[in-house]
Amino acid sequence: HSLRYQIKHGAKVIKICATAGVLSFEGPVGAQQYTIEELRAAAEETHRHGLKIAAHAHGTEGIIAASEAGIDSIEHDSMLTEEAAALIKKNGTFVVPNIYLLQTLAETELPPQLAAKQAYLTPLAAEGFRRSLRQGLKVSFGTDAGVFPHGDNAKEFAARVALGDSPLHAIRSATLVNAELFGTPDRGRIESGLLADLIAVDGDPLANVSVLENVKFVMKGGVVYKAP
Repeated sequence: HSLRYQIKHGAKVIKICATAGVLSFEGPVGAQQYTIEELRAAAEETHRHGLKIAAHAHGTEGIIAASEAGIDSIEHDSMLTEEAAALIKKNGTFVVPNIYLLQTLAETELPPQLAAKQAYLTPLAAEGFRRSLRQGLKVSFGTDAGVFPHGDNAKEFAARVALGDSPLHAIRSATLVNAELFGTPDRGRIESGLLADLIAVDGDPLANVSVLENVKFVMKGGVVYKAP
């Protein structure tokens, strides 16, 4: 009912919490919070309206349930086991790890209960990310910005590369893969007939991906909004 209400009032994407979180005071961080039947109902209702649905999920059971329920993307994926990764690959679910977030939360002064959850999850999330690369999952690019300041989002590139991602894979994740996840085939590639939404940086991001943190040129829809 509340999902229909959100869509009626203009929501363009739905997000559901398949498990508990780090920055909340309820119990174990990975605890599943919806049954698979509830998750499936949410996915079916969202898709009936032609929209996409994402699920916040740290715990393995919640990750598996979200993928099996037909959720489009799973955010965080902290406890991504081999079993869960194989299932996600079979189902074609997108995963959205937030690697820079692991650094920023580690440096943030959290209440003891939350800090303990974060310390527990950080190495698991790093290993889960490496597993998603090894298994060739559809790794989308998201940052969870808002938990850290908007504007620092591009630091996700270097954080990923530090854990073994290639610069090219990370860039494709933010462009091609995101366009596929969002259902927006009119962008994400530099190609005739697509939206001319382009950025330029000073340097080669394949040699040093952190140059993407300093955007010198912005074109949107063929109109230049920022230039040196």
